[in-house]
Amino acid sequence: MKTPTTLIQSVVSGSTAQLDAETIPSNTVVLQPKGCLGGIAVLDFQINLEQALERAALGVVVDMQQVDAVAPEGIAALARGLELAAILGKSIVLHSIDLASRKRLRAEWRISREICFGPWGDLFDGEFEQFLAGEMLRSLPC
Repeated sequence: MKTPTTLIQSVVSGSTAQLDAETIPSNTVVLQPKGCLGGIAVLDFQINLEQALERAALGVVVDMQQVDAVAPEGIAALARGLELAAILGKSIVLHSIDLASRKRLRAEWRISREICFGPWGDLFDGEFEQFLAGEMLRSLPC
């Protein structure tokens, strides 16, 4: 039997909302930060994100619809959350994140990935790529 999605109201603009230690584990936990994701609020958000990842069976949805701005430390907290989710084998879905923040997060994730694994390059040599291209052409209807 599936457990219902738990909705956690995480107000990060001035309060220190914490996840209840007695919360029943669920498939997905939803975090809804509000205001500016920067400064002291980032610490609360990061704690909530880490706790949510530990409690959720599948992953966490971060609903950013009510976030006015994401400071660089907010981007770093989101990147650390992505790393923790990968380690735990869970997912994070960022809902309603603005384009600028998405681009900064993607850049931060690339830097983190290169630090951990080195630069990413092509895994296949040119001959294999040519073979695949030829196979695709042969599979097209005349």
